[in-house]
Amino acid sequence: MPKYTKKNRPPRSTMAKSGADDCASIDDGVSLCSNISDGTSIYDDSEIGFSSAPDLIISSDSLDEKLDMSIEGLRNKDSRTREDSLRTLQALFSQKYIYDLVSSRSENLTEQLATCLRKSNESEGRLAAIVTSLFVIQLGETSDELYTKFRDAIMPILRDESKSSVLRKHFAKAIGIICFIACEDISMTIELMKTLETIFSRSYLNGDGISPILNHDLQDLHTAALSSWCLLVSTMPSNLAHELVRIYAPEKIPGLIESNHAELRNQAGEAVAILYEIARDIKSIFAEPPESLLLILEKKANESAKYKGKKEKRLQHATFREIYNSFEEGTSPEFDVKFGREVLEITSWTTRLYYNTLSSILAAGVNVHLKENGFLRSIFNLDELDMEEIQQSKGNRFERQLANRSAFKIRTQALNKTRANKVTRSQYDD
Repeated sequence: MPKYTKKNRPPRSTMAKSGADDCASIDDGVSLCSNISDGTSIYDDSEIGFSSAPDLIISSDSLDEKLDMSIEGLRNKDSRTREDSLRTLQALFSQKYIYDLVSSRSENLTEQLATCLRKSNESEGRLAAIVTSLFVIQLGETSDELYTKFRDAIMPILRDESKSSVLRKHFAKAIGIICFIACEDISMTIELMKTLETIFSRSYLNGDGISPILNHDLQDLHTAALSSWCLLVSTMPSNLAHELVRIYAPEKIPGLIESNHAELRNQAGEAVAILYEIARDIKSIFAEPPESLLLILEKKANESAKYKGKKEKRLQHATFREIYNSFEEGTSPEFDVKFGREVLEITSWTTRLYYNTLSSILAAGVNVHLKENGFLRSIFNLDELDMEEIQQSKGNRFERQLANRSAFKIRTQALNKTRANKVTRSQYDD
């Protein structure tokens, strides 16, 4: 759980409304997917539309058996079998909230996932990193022991520059989420933040003020490391947050804004916004940005370099215009996410980071978890779960499925009868 809840830091400005208007305004890039309906088969082929989402949809039938079979598949010596099991677990953990089933098998899952992470095969490692993150989201509990086990499996590969940058990128994302949720020891969090900074610091400006030239995969890795670093900054108690703002906000992170990599550039801009938002929350003396930073933000908000594509420039302008306005006009990101009969209102840079991080890995299942996962609801300051309402909702959905199946059967019988009559008339006419 985020550490600021332990340190009595004030929550970010976020709230939920029940029975809100169906018309919810959504920012670009925000998923407003309804819960995935249960299928009649084990799973159906379906493109969910997210890079981290599997190409299958899990039905609600015999979830415990599917989970046990997938865990058993992780022990298989064949890498393809292990990867298939990981894909099933990815779909299961993202589309369903099954805390009781997962917690009762947590020791076994931890052992098998840690083993998959250590294999350092890019395809299997990428899937293992995603599934491990989803597993920790399912548990939603602080456990330094759990964090340590996954850290010991991930960090040797994350630090190894000879390993694939793509694999290290997924590990950087995973360890950030795992630490954010499971690690309660501030010293271990700071240690991880130093490792992440060591990675993205390779994109800091050179002594002559020029951005280093790096390949695309390395810059993706630096972007992922910076995103995880920001996630962990938000968990720091006030005294440490004050020092982090003093050290990184004026020059180090703003230097990354000059990167020639669009995603790293935009992530750096959002990191600056998060640092100064935290500084304002804790009433730090460093809450006001220097004039040089405002000039950089204004420049990026209006830049029109010919070598950049239209989409890249449009995203950069929107991102930095929003960041610049947050300093000049005191505004914050504002968009709504509707799920069921509730609306989640995102009204700060920090909660937007939380939502973007979690929705990117939960994909279309984010609505299910917002409704049923107590950990996610606590992060966004949503009301406590109403288990009776959830069970009623599931019951209603099951009743609708039965009604739909019955209606489908009646339509099919009617169509067959109509076709039979057509055949009979055709033979009579002949």
